[in-house]
Amino acid sequence: MKKTTPRRPAHLLLLLIGLPVGCLMVQRGEAEPVAAASPPPPAASTFTPPFGNATIPVQNIAAPAEGGIFVLPSGMEIAIPELAFVDAKGQAVLAPVDLSVREFHNPIETWLGGVPMTTGRDHVLRSAGMLEIRATVDGKEVELAQGKNLQLKWFSVDEDPAHVSWSLDTASGQWSRTGGRNETRLRDLEAELSATEAQMPPRVNPVVPNRNSFDIGDLTGNQPGLAQYEGIQFVPVDGEPCGHDATRIEVEPITDGSGGAFLVRFIIDTVLTGRFKASSSDTLTYTSAVPLYKVTECPCNLGLPPGSDPRLAARIQRLLNGDSDRQRERGRRKALELWNEYRDGIDRQFLTDALRPISLPDRPDRPGRITERTMDVDRLGWINCDIEIPYPEEVDLLVDLIGPDGSPLDVQNLAVLELDTRTLYPCEGGRIRLNPARRNAVFGYADGQLAYLTKPQIDGLHNSLLPIPIAPELAALSDLTNPASTIAQLILGS
Repeated sequence: MKKTTPRRPAHLLLLLIGLPVGCLMVQRGEAEPVAAASPPPPAASTFTPPFGNATIPVQNIAAPAEGGIFVLPSGMEIAIPELAFVDAKGQAVLAPVDLSVREFHNPIETWLGGVPMTTGRDHVLRSAGMLEIRATVDGKEVELAQGKNLQLKWFSVDEDPAHVSWSLDTASGQWSRTGGRNETRLRDLEAELSATEAQMPPRVNPVVPNRNSFDIGDLTGNQPGLAQYEGIQFVPVDGEPCGHDATRIEVEPITDGSGGAFLVRFIIDTVLTGRFKASSSDTLTYTSAVPLYKVTECPCNLGLPPGSDPRLAARIQRLLNGDSDRQRERGRRKALELWNEYRDGIDRQFLTDALRPISLPDRPDRPGRITERTMDVDRLGWINCDIEIPYPEEVDLLVDLIGPDGSPLDVQNLAVLELDTRTLYPCEGGRIRLNPARRNAVFGYADGQLAYLTKPQIDGLHNSLLPIPIAPELAALSDLTNPASTIAQLILGS
């Protein structure tokens, strides 16, 4: 996981529009700047980017013939197999391939890119991740070789496993399902921590000392390890007196489920020597040596003497629960690292908290649910991970958009953005369809300006068989630099 990064400010749409196309690519920990190269522009009849093709930054990968795993600035991984590309003659490409990638992770980016999202069956595509991928060698396009797939891996906001892979025909503007493998892995980190906790031994507290309790110490200076038990009372498990002076004392935890008991082992390991005479009349003195080895084992609980200071209590707790506490802390730290890596990875997918699902609270100190998607790609071009969504039926009407002077206003790329579901509904032919029970934004562009409906205008929309004249608000791009402006609040949720 990855240090957390501050949440982006609400006026990021303008920053996105002005982003440079040069980006930094990372290949398994090695950062290398590469020159920016714009992908071939899509067909003009299919795409109408409101503010030009440069609104979505291009990210470039220099992929060697042996392939590798490459990480985009958003955190998406692209795994490229060896000898993955062929030229126009079908020959394997042995030279490094320049891969240019544009990512579309939210409906605002989709709208800025002018990407068509309708499927021609009164449905739209709700995307969980979309890419435009192009590959060239010396400026000439190359393709994926037959049987070679790119594997994409990224963090996703949407947990729905029904998303499948789609590919766009830029000539017709039609999306078609590709049938590529698409897997969703959902992990509830908090539940995983709880399950791990349930398998760990319960926390143990010290017992109350009794008259057979004893403490231990080292008068020889040869056992400095006993200092950690200074002041601690050892309470025999069976309640009977136990222990004696010894030449060596060993203490070790009992690991057979005895609930925090320790085994204190008193060891006498010495040689008893003496001097004696064979008889009272003997003039010689003799020396005798008798080896002595005795071990007494005392299973004990740790006792906290009355009136002990907090430092002694903390030391006993470390002795009783230190290993399990360290395991708990390591598990929690790893979960938080992954959780914050996930939060950083999906940060770009919001642009604003208005696009953040209610089910995904922003809590850096408490791990939650993460979704990771993988998708195999067997072609280049426009690749999407989508689910089909029907247009809303609650409100359906045609609008005649007019300018401040009452004359017709040519608004292009008019769309409804359903904030709660992150779904973009293009309003073809001035037809607006939306669900008023959800938060909606309606906007397009006219002659280089943003055109949008105010909240009262949106709230006033109703079914109508006749076109309804509406004068949208107009705003210049510079208005987005002020997060308190109406358009910034509407589109960016500031």
